[in-house]
Amino acid sequence: MDSQKLKYEKIDEKLARWKADKKFLHAGVTIQDLSKEIGINRTYLSNFINETYHTNFNTWINGLRIDEAKHRIIMSPEASLAEIAEQVGFADLAHFSKQFKLKEGISPSSYRKELKELKEAAAG
Repeated sequence: MDSQKLKYEKIDEKLARWKADKKFLHAGVTIQDLSKEIGINRTYLSNFINETYHTNFNTWINGLRIDEAKHRIIMSPEASLAEIAEQVGFADLAHFSKQFKLKEGISPSSYRKELKELKEAAAG
């Protein structure tokens, strides 16, 4: 069991660096790409993501992208959602909107609208 723990710590460290470098923003990144880049067997990586984050690779990476998109919506309220979707690695606005709503429970446009209303309420 200790060797499994050590393996997972190694994967965790490598993933932390990969996330810090925001490589999840590259469109089309696959688990195969990631496993090659960080030098971890694809199956080990998949198991790590499933066990650590209780989700699969695609849902995990979309979550990272959506968290980044939320940050960008806050920091650049004038940017179009299509621009933000592309910047964070989604192929198109429709897919981004669908994934955003799945994760956050509201559409990205509703999220932006709520932020704007909160900002106006705080200022007023």
